[in-house]
Amino acid sequence: MQSMLRCEAVRWVSDEPFPGWIEVTFTDADGQLWSVFDKPPVFDSSVELMRDAPFPVAAELTCEVLTVDQDLVTISTLTPWGVSTDDGRSEFTVFASQLIQADATP
Repeated sequence: MQSMLRCEAVRWVSDEPFPGWIEVTFTDADGQLWSVFDKPPVFDSSVELMRDAPFPVAAELTCEVLTVDQDLVTISTLTPWGVSTDDGRSEFTVFASQLIQADATP
């Protein structure tokens, strides 16, 4: 099942490759802060993130829910965009409150 992880876009990293590259952060259930980097459309479906955006701004990352254990949810950020940390990590345990149910309409 896909959901959206609430994140925060914290800075514009580069203009290349087009349409640019941004850093987005989120905190897991253990309080560990994680950073991921990708193109703005990966993190923003409603308002375009641009170089002159008033960082930090709210962002979302589509993720796949792997397991649910009460209020803890293990997610993968590989589906659908292949997003991972610089060291290759793509599975995280977050609080259920950090997720937004993805729209299931086609």
